[in-house]
Amino acid sequence: MGKCKFNDKWMEEDAFRKWLAPAENNNEAMCKFCKKTLGTMGLKAVESHMKGGKHQRYVAAASHSGSRLIPALFAARPNDVTSSDATSQSAITSFISPLDTQKAEVLWVLYTVTRHNSFKSNEDIRDIFAAMFPDSQLAKSFTCGENKTAYVAKYGIASFIKKKLSCSVSEKPYVVMFDESLNKTTKNKQIDLHLRFWTEDETGTHYVISRYYGSVFMGHSRAEDMLGHFNEGTKELNLNNMLSLSMDGPAVNWKFVELLQEEHREQCGGAQLQIIGSCGLHTMHNSFKNGFAVWQVEKVLKVLKALHYLFHCAPARREDFVLVTKCDTFPLPFCGHRWLENLPAVERAIEIWPYIVTYVDQVKAKKLPNPRSSSYDTIAEARMDHFILAKLHFFMSVSRSFQPFLTKYQTDAPMIPFLGRDLEDLIRSLLRRFIKRDVQVDVSPVKLVKLDVTDQKLWVSTKQMDIGMGATAALKGMSGSQSGGSECEALLFMRDSQSALSKICQNLLLKCPLKYPSVRNMMCLDPQNMHKEPDMCLQKIKALIMKFVQDKKLSGGVTAGNICRHIRNVNS
Repeated sequence: MGKCKFNDKWMEEDAFRKWLAPAENNNEAMCKFCKKTLGTMGLKAVESHMKGGKHQRYVAAASHSGSRLIPALFAARPNDVTSSDATSQSAITSFISPLDTQKAEVLWVLYTVTRHNSFKSNEDIRDIFAAMFPDSQLAKSFTCGENKTAYVAKYGIASFIKKKLSCSVSEKPYVVMFDESLNKTTKNKQIDLHLRFWTEDETGTHYVISRYYGSVFMGHSRAEDMLGHFNEGTKELNLNNMLSLSMDGPAVNWKFVELLQEEHREQCGGAQLQIIGSCGLHTMHNSFKNGFAVWQVEKVLKVLKALHYLFHCAPARREDFVLVTKCDTFPLPFCGHRWLENLPAVERAIEIWPYIVTYVDQVKAKKLPNPRSSSYDTIAEARMDHFILAKLHFFMSVSRSFQPFLTKYQTDAPMIPFLGRDLEDLIRSLLRRFIKRDVQVDVSPVKLVKLDVTDQKLWVSTKQMDIGMGATAALKGMSGSQSGGSECEALLFMRDSQSALSKICQNLLLKCPLKYPSVRNMMCLDPQNMHKEPDMCLQKIKALIMKFVQDKKLSGGVTAGNICRHIRNVNS
């Protein structure tokens, strides 16, 4: 089969004359606008190319700039300055959307990102807007589709916001917060960086704000690797103004802090970061988890999970449960890594446990079908445990001790002045449950964190152990029933509860922020302490200022003196 050749008669057509030309071999057609050969497929190939979107944009640009073409403009040398440059500039601007359209597209990208919509959802959005608003020129010029949305979000808005954020914290102290986790999409470890700093609103009111800054990805997560990626992620920040770090407390993070301190000392003229321990919320969760992990009642945790999964996405079982018990309240999900947030799940389990017992008994009597699942087997085993309600009540009682602290400190407000006092109150309330009365727990924070809570000589007798009113009532209720557990089993339960509290307190004291002088001295900024003990607060603020001056995070002389004078005036 022969090939088609370029036909000179095509040049006589008005539709082809301005842009069509023969290629160098005189066999193929070529577009002068697109700088592209069209092959030897004949007139159909020429007509198909003419209908292309890219070609039509070049034709529109050429119609504005006369005989000067966009490809020729980009191919021109820098010294080629002619009188037609103004028209060339006009040709370029024809590819740029009007200002109103750009504003609309940016707003739409922001809407897409803040609503967590996918970029794919913007596919063909231009046609939709044009159909919705046929009389709007802006809707006709709106072209923010899938690819453009992604490009504007990543390379336009994101970089602009990050640059503005870097500039806003360049002249003020700030804290870097980071946390690492596995990114299941990229299969890498992801370190998210957040900045925390003082700012002010339009009325001049000052407040503390936390802002996401960026993420870095890594494979190996040794301390040296983390330091390199941390420096890469913060290279646009003024590290001289970095005041402290906030993080969780694995050993690799503390090694990373040591390396960062050495580097900070070398690069910032001997300055040191202020270390106040790892994240208090992580410490609370992990201490609670480790305490109950060594407890005999850790199977209670399996029961809480099994309760949820037994009826989760199981409409037949839910119908059987409601039919037999006349109860339409079901268990709540149990979170395996944020243990202290499971208080609602425990409360619900206690509420519906009598109905769960009825359901299990009906299954055993073969009046209901056996679910034949591991979740049901776990619950059936718990049904035979005489102390299950006492264990649930004890779990709930200890959780409620932590709940006020967790609720109070999940905030952006500056809470360090109150952290020391609240930690002291929480630890003392737990110690009074199992430590002898003659052991002084109302001591200074320094002595409190040094208390050896694993020393059983300091423990009260098992019968004097405070397991909470609910657990105590559950034990008394069993003593009068024939199916109740023996007194030996009750004492063993009390002993296990005592060991759990001891382990919780041991972990709390091991990583407690009270170990750090800066946290204890920050208590001087608590208004209650300033009112009750002004002399003590003045002494602590002097120690705090001295620490900041020594670490070169505060200038001495006038600045430090002004702070002391201001505190003295407030206390007087």
